[in-house]
Amino acid sequence: MKPLPWFERNLKFGLPAVMLPYYLERLGGTFVRMEAKTKGVSEEILATRLDNKWSVKQNIGHVAEVDRIANKRLDEMISGAAVLSPAVFEPQDYNSWPIEKVLNFFYITRVENIKKYNSLSEADLKKSSLHPRLKMQMTPVDLAWFDAEHDDHHLVRMTEILRTLSK
Repeated sequence: MKPLPWFERNLKFGLPAVMLPYYLERLGGTFVRMEAKTKGVSEEILATRLDNKWSVKQNIGHVAEVDRIANKRLDEMISGAAVLSPAVFEPQDYNSWPIEKVLNFFYITRVENIKKYNSLSEADLKKSSLHPRLKMQMTPVDLAWFDAEHDDHHLVRMTEILRTLSK
Protein backbone atom coordinates (compact mmCIF):
# COMPACT_ATOMS: atom_id res chain seq x y z
CA MET A 1 0.00 0.00 0.00
CA LYS A 2 1.35 3.41 -0.96
CA PRO A 3 1.30 5.94 1.91
CA LEU A 4 -0.55 9.22 1.54
CA PRO A 5 1.88 12.01 0.59
CA TRP A 6 2.41 14.62 3.33
CA PHE A 7 1.10 17.56 1.33
CA GLU A 8 -2.10 15.69 0.44
CA ARG A 9 -3.18 15.21 4.07
CA ASN A 10 -6.40 16.79 5.25
CA LEU A 11 -5.34 18.38 8.53
CA LYS A 12 -7.80 19.74 11.08
CA PHE A 13 -6.82 21.81 14.07
CA GLY A 14 -8.55 23.01 17.23
CA LEU A 15 -7.47 20.04 19.33
CA PRO A 16 -8.21 20.12 23.08
CA ALA A 17 -5.36 20.91 25.49
CA VAL A 18 -5.97 17.64 27.38
CA MET A 19 -4.50 15.80 24.37
CA LEU A 20 -1.07 17.42 24.68
CA PRO A 21 0.43 14.69 26.92
CA TYR A 22 -0.45 12.08 24.28
CA TYR A 23 1.20 14.05 21.49
CA LEU A 24 4.27 14.69 23.63
CA GLU A 25 4.48 10.96 24.34
CA ARG A 26 4.57 10.31 20.59
CA LEU A 27 7.13 13.06 20.03
CA GLY A 28 9.28 11.70 22.84
CA GLY A 29 9.20 8.19 21.41
CA THR A 30 10.36 9.13 17.93
CA PHE A 31 14.04 9.04 18.87
CA VAL A 32 13.77 5.47 20.15
CA ARG A 33 11.95 4.42 16.99
CA MET A 34 14.58 6.04 14.76
CA GLU A 35 17.38 4.51 16.76
CA ALA A 36 15.78 1.05 16.52
CA LYS A 37 15.29 1.37 12.74
CA THR A 38 18.91 2.33 12.14
CA LYS A 39 20.61 -0.06 14.57
CA GLY A 40 22.92 -2.45 12.76
CA VAL A 41 22.26 -0.90 9.35
CA SER A 42 25.31 0.08 7.33
CA GLU A 43 26.23 3.73 6.84
CA GLU A 44 26.03 3.08 3.09
CA ILE A 45 22.39 1.96 3.22
CA LEU A 46 21.46 4.79 5.62
CA ALA A 47 22.92 7.31 3.12
CA THR A 48 21.30 5.80 0.01
CA ARG A 49 18.71 7.92 -1.75
CA LEU A 50 15.87 5.74 -3.00
CA ASP A 51 13.83 6.95 -6.00
CA ASN A 52 15.82 10.21 -5.98
CA LYS A 53 14.29 11.12 -2.60
CA TRP A 54 15.89 11.61 0.80
CA SER A 55 17.94 8.89 2.46
CA VAL A 56 17.26 7.64 5.99
CA LYS A 57 19.88 10.05 7.35
CA GLN A 58 18.33 12.94 5.42
CA ASN A 59 14.88 12.09 6.79
CA ILE A 60 16.21 12.16 10.35
CA GLY A 61 18.08 15.42 9.76
CA HIS A 62 14.97 16.98 8.24
CA VAL A 63 12.87 16.08 11.29
CA ALA A 64 15.52 17.76 13.48
CA GLU A 65 15.32 20.86 11.29
CA VAL A 66 11.53 20.83 11.66
CA ASP A 67 12.03 20.74 15.45
CA ARG A 68 14.01 23.97 15.21
CA ILE A 69 11.16 25.56 13.26
CA ALA A 70 8.58 24.24 15.75
CA ASN A 71 10.61 25.68 18.62
CA LYS A 72 10.61 29.09 16.92
CA ARG A 73 6.90 28.81 16.15
CA LEU A 74 6.09 28.00 19.78
CA ASP A 75 7.86 31.20 20.81
CA GLU A 76 5.90 33.11 18.18
CA MET A 77 2.56 31.73 19.35
CA ILE A 78 3.27 32.53 22.99
CA SER A 79 4.38 36.08 22.12
CA GLY A 80 1.18 36.68 20.16
CA ALA A 81 2.43 36.62 16.57
CA ALA A 82 -0.46 36.78 14.11
CA VAL A 83 1.32 34.59 11.54
CA LEU A 84 3.97 31.93 12.14
CA SER A 85 7.30 31.98 10.34
CA PRO A 86 7.41 29.91 7.16
CA ALA A 87 9.28 26.63 7.20
CA VAL A 88 12.61 27.52 5.59
CA PHE A 89 15.18 24.77 5.64
CA GLU A 90 18.95 24.99 5.39
CA PRO A 91 19.73 21.34 4.65
CA GLN A 92 23.04 19.92 5.78
CA ASP A 93 24.84 17.05 4.09
CA TYR A 94 23.56 14.50 6.59
CA ASN A 95 24.69 11.62 4.38
CA SER A 96 28.32 12.42 5.19
CA TRP A 97 27.62 12.35 8.95
CA PRO A 98 27.89 9.11 10.96
CA ILE A 99 24.42 7.93 11.97
CA GLU A 100 25.24 8.56 15.64
CA LYS A 101 25.80 12.26 14.87
CA VAL A 102 22.54 12.56 12.92
CA LEU A 103 20.60 10.84 15.70
CA ASN A 104 22.27 13.02 18.33
CA PHE A 105 21.35 16.18 16.39
CA PHE A 106 17.74 15.02 16.32
CA TYR A 107 17.80 14.03 20.00
CA ILE A 108 19.04 17.47 21.08
CA THR A 109 16.40 19.35 19.08
CA ARG A 110 13.63 17.07 20.29
CA VAL A 111 14.57 17.37 23.96
CA GLU A 112 14.58 21.17 23.61
CA ASN A 113 11.08 21.11 22.11
CA ILE A 114 9.59 18.80 24.71
CA LYS A 115 11.06 20.97 27.49
CA LYS A 116 9.46 24.02 25.91
CA TYR A 117 6.07 22.29 25.60
CA ASN A 118 6.28 21.22 29.24
CA SER A 119 6.96 24.79 30.33
CA LEU A 120 3.76 26.17 28.76
CA SER A 121 0.91 27.35 30.96
CA GLU A 122 -2.77 26.55 30.40
CA ALA A 123 -3.18 30.08 29.00
CA ASP A 124 -0.28 29.52 26.59
CA LEU A 125 -1.95 26.39 25.24
CA LYS A 126 -4.96 28.46 24.16
CA LYS A 127 -2.95 30.96 22.13
CA SER A 128 -2.87 30.56 18.38
CA SER A 129 -1.25 31.91 15.23
CA LEU A 130 -1.89 31.41 11.54
CA HIS A 131 0.09 28.65 9.86
CA PRO A 132 1.55 30.34 6.76
CA ARG A 133 1.15 27.45 4.28
CA LEU A 134 -2.08 25.91 5.58
CA LYS A 135 -3.80 29.26 6.26
CA MET A 136 -5.29 27.83 9.45
CA GLN A 137 -5.08 28.92 13.10
CA MET A 138 -2.84 26.63 15.12
CA THR A 139 -2.33 26.32 18.89
CA PRO A 140 0.69 24.73 20.59
CA VAL A 141 -1.40 21.57 21.02
CA ASP A 142 -2.13 21.53 17.28
CA LEU A 143 1.56 22.01 16.55
CA ALA A 144 2.48 19.05 18.76
CA TRP A 145 -0.03 16.84 16.93
CA PHE A 146 1.10 18.18 13.54
CA ASP A 147 4.73 17.38 14.35
CA ALA A 148 3.86 13.92 15.70
CA GLU A 149 2.05 13.19 12.44
CA HIS A 150 5.05 14.55 10.53
CA ASP A 151 7.36 12.25 12.52
CA ASP A 152 5.23 9.25 11.60
CA HIS A 153 5.27 10.29 7.94
CA HIS A 154 9.08 10.23 7.94
CA LEU A 155 9.28 7.03 9.99
CA VAL A 156 7.07 5.32 7.41
CA ARG A 157 9.34 6.59 4.65
CA MET A 158 12.40 5.29 6.51
CA THR A 159 10.74 1.88 6.81
CA GLU A 160 10.04 1.86 3.05
CA ILE A 161 13.66 2.73 2.27
CA LEU A 162 15.10 0.12 4.60
CA ARG A 163 12.66 -2.58 3.46
CA THR A 164 13.52 -1.93 -0.20
CA LEU A 165 17.29 -1.73 0.27
CA SER A 166 17.44 -4.79 2.53
CA LYS A 167 15.98 -7.13 -0.10
